[in-house]
Formats: sequence, C-alpha cells, structure tokens
Amino acid sequence: MRPVKTDLGVAACLVENGKILLVKEGKGVQKNLWGLPKGSVDEGELPQSALKRELREECGISVEVLGLIGLRECLIEQVPAVFLAYLVNTENCEINIDYDEISEYGWFGLNEISDLNWISQAMTHLAEKALTNHPGKMIDFSKERKREYFLYL
Repeated sequence: MRPVKTDLGVAACLVENGKILLVKEGKGVQKNLWGLPKGSVDEGELPQSALKRELREECGISVEVLGLIGLRECLIEQVPAVFLAYLVNTENCEINIDYDEISEYGWFGLNEISDLNWISQAMTHLAEKALTNHPGKMIDFSKERKREYFLYL
C-alpha cells in the first residue's frame, strides 16, 4: 500500500435527551455557520484521538467513542478529503467552549435543525442520523493486535 496525501477530518455526534450538540463556527470561511463539533487529524494521530482532542480543546469535554455515524468523501483540489462522524458519549455535558474557535453552541432536536444555517447539507444529514437513534458500535481489537486497532459498525 502506498501513502496518499489526504485531508482527514472528524466530527462528534453527541446526543443527550433527544438533542444533539451543535456549534457555530467563530472564524474562517465557515464563520457563523452551524455544525457538529469537528476538527482535523494531525500527522501520527488516529482519527478518534483527534476527535477526543478537538472536543477537549473546543468544548471542554471528554468523550467515549461509541461508533461511526457516517463518512463523507470528496476531492478538494484533487486531494482526497475524508470526514468521519462518530457517535460519542460523555459523563459530563457541561460545555465550556473556546470562543477563539466557536461563537456559540446549543442543543437541538430533530425538528429544530432544519432552521439552522448549516456548514453543509452533508453535516445536516449526519446530525439527523445521530438523532434517529443510530446504534453505532466500536470494537477495540488493540489488545489482540498489540497496537491501536478499531472496527466501527
């Protein structure tokens, strides 16, 4: 297998009491648009580790990855761009956002998300899937494989 330059991103679908956590971007080309908490994967970092880091940095919470909600793939300037949306859980939903990155956050039900000004239609569909009780599942084979190794169903 040969390495390929890839734009790899992650997003979190955190659902509590029938509502999903969404954030409004505070800067950049997506400023003032709503979406899932998200970020980029750094070199040498697993996507799920990037997701956990981004949620700590931008929302002040620690999460457990439960499974994969969906995957978006496209080409951006002839570079493969892959975006993984994970179903996550947390024991403490006390959000403490980084106002340098995010201007506001909120919890939204299925009937409220269509009225938002979204980053993308794809992200809207990921949120809808998370809100309709997606039974995401992650299996950790790391002990057996003696390295980080995860399967998402």
